[in-house]
Amino acid sequence: MKPRIGITARFRTAIQSHCIHQGYIDHVVRAGGIPVVIPCVDESLCEPFLSSIDGLLLTGGEDIDPDYCEGTTRQIGYQYHPSRDAFELRLAKAALAAGLPTLGICRGCQILYSATGNPLIGNIPDINSGIVAHRTSISETSQHRVTLSEGSKVALAHGERRVDVTSYHHQGLGDQRANDTRWQVTARSDDSLAEAIEQAGRAWAVGVLWHPELPVSDTDDFIDPLISAFVSAAGMR
Repeated sequence: MKPRIGITARFRTAIQSHCIHQGYIDHVVRAGGIPVVIPCVDESLCEPFLSSIDGLLLTGGEDIDPDYCEGTTRQIGYQYHPSRDAFELRLAKAALAAGLPTLGICRGCQILYSATGNPLIGNIPDINSGIVAHRTSISETSQHRVTLSEGSKVALAHGERRVDVTSYHHQGLGDQRANDTRWQVTARSDDSLAEAIEQAGRAWAVGVLWHPELPVSDTDDFIDPLISAFVSAAGMR
């Protein structure tokens, strides 16, 4: 039976719609999963959503409201979505507690990190001297290389240690706090910043700051190896 993959949607106020980028849907389908849309709704529905899926994919999107994460400051004129933040943070905490296979992409990775009590880097260009462009502009992605840790889930999925990724974030992962949920940094960019985190010895839980749904090689039948590994893990529950 194909695994049911819950994919979080972002709410677009201007068009009053719950939206998901096509890439998330396409890659889950190509990897053999059944996509299930999880709209941003009342927090009390988090646990019922999780009980109906085999894996959770936390998608990208806008910055997390500073009220919901450490290390960032409020940007004047920026439109935050605190209702989505609260919903996804509870969803992430519940998924990790339940051992549900979970993949966080870009913002989704930051949600996983924040949900476990860790701070973000407010603006990467302020600290990395432009060594790596993690996004070209506010409307343009970037491409750069990352080094994957040997034996990690991301390295095993890709079958190599150095990969090119499509990137579109300006915030990063700060120094990890001492708490009950420890993450291993399993990928770094050439400026030494963390690009992927995962939990060892527990259920499949991985966060990446790059966008595997937007592959460097743009072909209609491309299946991202990390999304494929995630869907496979969900199928083994």
